[in-house]
Amino acid sequence: MADIAIQYEPRHHFQPFHERDQRWASLVVHRRGGKTVACVNEALTRATYTQKKDARYAYIAPFYRQAKDVAWQYLKEFGGDLIVKIRESELRVELFNGSYITLYGADNPDALRGLYLDGVVLDEYGDCRPSLWGQVVLPTLADRKGWAVFIGTPKGKNHFYDVHRRAQLETGWYALTLRADESGILDEEELAEMRAQMTPESYKQEMLCDFEAAVVGTYYADQIQLLEQNGHISPDAAPFDPRKKVHVAADLGFSDSTAFWFWQENADGFAIIDYYANQGKKLPHYLEMLDIKGSSKGYDYQDIYLPHDAKAETLGTKRSTVEQVIYHYKNTDTKVLLVPKLKVQHGIDAVRLVLPQCWFDQVNCYEGIEALRAYRRTYDEVKKVFSKDPLHDWSSDGADGFRYFALCCRHSKLPETLKHLRKPVVIERPTYKLNDLWEERKGSSHRYAKLRM
Repeated sequence: MADIAIQYEPRHHFQPFHERDQRWASLVVHRRGGKTVACVNEALTRATYTQKKDARYAYIAPFYRQAKDVAWQYLKEFGGDLIVKIRESELRVELFNGSYITLYGADNPDALRGLYLDGVVLDEYGDCRPSLWGQVVLPTLADRKGWAVFIGTPKGKNHFYDVHRRAQLETGWYALTLRADESGILDEEELAEMRAQMTPESYKQEMLCDFEAAVVGTYYADQIQLLEQNGHISPDAAPFDPRKKVHVAADLGFSDSTAFWFWQENADGFAIIDYYANQGKKLPHYLEMLDIKGSSKGYDYQDIYLPHDAKAETLGTKRSTVEQVIYHYKNTDTKVLLVPKLKVQHGIDAVRLVLPQCWFDQVNCYEGIEALRAYRRTYDEVKKVFSKDPLHDWSSDGADGFRYFALCCRHSKLPETLKHLRKPVVIERPTYKLNDLWEERKGSSHRYAKLRM
């Protein structure tokens, strides 16, 4: 195979990146700067010259379709004669030495669980769920001592910003920041045209790699930044008080994530002590997580707030979600309540008013805080207006859960109009006899269930 070579000549900006000896790397590069081409060829080179048997590499974009559109053609083109098999349906290539390179989407993290990887590229990491790295990708690299590269352009001081700052400050990391006005890749005439037609914020983010530039359309980013500056978000800002009970608000989902916010009430506001989110799990998983005995949380709950649609019966049981939760806590004094069905904008207004009264445990609530920071609406460039509805992405579930908290937390400084609207619905505890449960079990195989709204 000595005659086979990768047909790639790196730009001089990326030569130090390819020659690095650090295990971790972060590349903040302007649009059309060539970061995708560089990272696809980084994976190809390492897969070609590895001494490991059955080596596996991955390229992960925020969405599976995005990975295909951005990197798939590059991978096949530069792989050339190195590739012995192309699996279009799996977005995977097999090289002559048995190594594989596969494209994935962060929107389906379960596809990565249980795998081992020798190297991974995380594209536009700021658009991915923060937990993707620590909970899903990092374990795949552990036993093989695999490497990782984070790439993207800034979108505010989010989790990609945290990674890049770490890369700039810590040994064991390689960091590259490549601005359009310094790289020379795009000529001045083209940059002038882009400045004329892009908003100042977009130009700073996309072309000047500025993490300080405002992210257009965010609902709470400015408030989150102000809370950080005022000490409301820190590892010690919201200590758990074991003498007090804990309140919970949840946004439940199965195809989407389920998110839980945990808080305690203090004289000066609300201590947001914890956050939990997961995807594709059934209700028993979350009940186990919440349970006082042997749970990962171990809190004594005063009340649990569920979304209004939790009263609908599920297809797997004749009981609604809220009834199942109530039955789970039948021998406790925990109250289970439904958040009233209100317009999303009412909840957003409530969040904006409640946030100044909130203190966050920065460690336990990290992913939730980043969800609030990233929550935004889209901008219609044709009509020159923002959409009325929020953008549905990874941040939506955490933001929706916090919206429920804002509507239901007591003693907040909300206007009386919102206080009246947010009155929770109290659900009486259902009573079951042993025969009722046996009948329910016998009928649980039905294909359709009537929804009780």
